[in-house]
Amino acid sequence: MTTPTHIDCRNAASGQLEFRLTETGLAWNRPGGEPVGEMAFSGMRQVRLAVEMAGQASQVVCRIRDEDGREIVFGSMRWTGPGRWELAVETFQILLHGLHAELLPYRGRIDFLEGQTMGFMLAMFIGGALIAALCLGFFVLLFFVQEKPISLLLLPGVAAGVWMMRLFKPRRPQPYDPERYAGPPASLGNQMPATEGDGN
Repeated sequence: MTTPTHIDCRNAASGQLEFRLTETGLAWNRPGGEPVGEMAFSGMRQVRLAVEMAGQASQVVCRIRDEDGREIVFGSMRWTGPGRWELAVETFQILLHGLHAELLPYRGRIDFLEGQTMGFMLAMFIGGALIAALCLGFFVLLFFVQEKPISLLLLPGVAAGVWMMRLFKPRRPQPYDPERYAGPPASLGNQMPATEGDGN
């Protein structure tokens, strides 16, 4: 199957990777064509779609694990610098469509899951709760006790903490039918995991 190259970058350490489907698996190269790795369709054992943070926004990320425990990741947004992300939804959806179409013959040996791991969700939920609680506590102290208007600057911190709690409300990953994402790429928009807390 021939699909457009999907360029992904998780962070500064990972650098850019170019993902493409081959006749037998998913391959990834450095920009310019330097081969980095390939994972055979027949060796894949888990495909997990989840919502993850991308700066102040959120993105859909696909994590694939093979029979040897090796994991490869690509997402609908790519990192371009500290706190900066750019959309890569179009090529992400095309790659995701092609991948699921190729994996249908192997569906009996692959776990298709939506959602983060419970440990990650719990850690992020607690982190959001701490941020919200600390900002709210200092806001109450500064605004109601010391009557300082600068306390209003803490309200966005409260909102950010609540947003994290909603986005990462602990829940177990749920299985999904791979045919859901194996349809035409143009139809995937309404099927992608929601980028809100109730969508994993």
